[in-house]
Amino acid sequence: MRRLIALALTAAPLLAQAWGPDGHQTVATIAAGLIKGTPTEARVKTLLGDIALPLASIWADCVKGISPAKNYTYPAPGKYPDCGPLETPPRIAEMADYVKRNDRQCTMGMDEDACHRQTHYADIALQRSRYLQGFTGTRSDDVVGALRQAILVLQRKPAPGQPNFKSQREALFVLVHLVGDIHQPLHVGAVYLDAQGSRVDPDKQGFDTATFTVGGNSLYVVAPASTTPAAVAVPVKLHTLWDGVPTQLHPDHVNAAWLAEARKVRGNQGDPADWPARWASQSLEQAGLAFQGLKFSAKQGSHWTASLPAGYSARADAIKRQQLTHAGARLAFVLRAVFPD
Repeated sequence: MRRLIALALTAAPLLAQAWGPDGHQTVATIAAGLIKGTPTEARVKTLLGDIALPLASIWADCVKGISPAKNYTYPAPGKYPDCGPLETPPRIAEMADYVKRNDRQCTMGMDEDACHRQTHYADIALQRSRYLQGFTGTRSDDVVGALRQAILVLQRKPAPGQPNFKSQREALFVLVHLVGDIHQPLHVGAVYLDAQGSRVDPDKQGFDTATFTVGGNSLYVVAPASTTPAAVAVPVKLHTLWDGVPTQLHPDHVNAAWLAEARKVRGNQGDPADWPARWASQSLEQAGLAFQGLKFSAKQGSHWTASLPAGYSARADAIKRQQLTHAGARLAFVLRAVFPD
């Protein structure tokens, strides 16, 4: 995620981003259930060793704990509990090696400080109906490009772009995570606003950095605190609301019924390397629903305030369940495609 989030949420867990660890592990748990007992599962286990697929799904967020400024060390082991199992010396060295090859070897996007961080998202204006490289908010190494790169490596095909993957194992770590990211609507679709809080179209009116809402991280909503009976309203980033998943969508709730639901998701046809662009287009459609009915204040310094319509939480939870289900099914599809039975 973007540098802005890291600065603003220093007291929050590292993995309070990109579905959070629960959402990513739900996606991986669904996929693991769908490939269970197949040669695909065996191939995945061969690459990951003793790292289960749900743990592998948070690897690409845990690498953000590597500090280039401190000689690519991992300066705060234990700070992020979800990353604990990955904080052994060999696994830290593996993460550091990846960051060294994907630190500043690319063209930096808006408000970023490392190449590997900008592979987790795109920021396509909601006025677009599909993902297409060249639209404002896309890059060759955005979430679509990075997934394509990982798939090419897993297919043992030439992959000269970014990210730089040295092995199928590394590509698999990133793939498992980014399939989750691309299904989080605010990781693909973005609203661009003028100083009065009105929507603008950066592809038609020209991109102005002042209109960039940083994937919903510059949009604040007021949500009640739940720590005391006398709740106090506190500002929460819209992106943060979408990264979180309710208890009923946590990985321990993935059961036979949920797996049956995932099996009904229609698979993609054609080259798997082309699938991420289609997934992004579907997430862009869901992002339109995520922003439907929202009203925005005039810009206040570097942010806007968003007012949510009635019933918004229930709508969001329904979209999250759908997207997590599709992500788990599609992760299984792509694993079967690159590691056929």
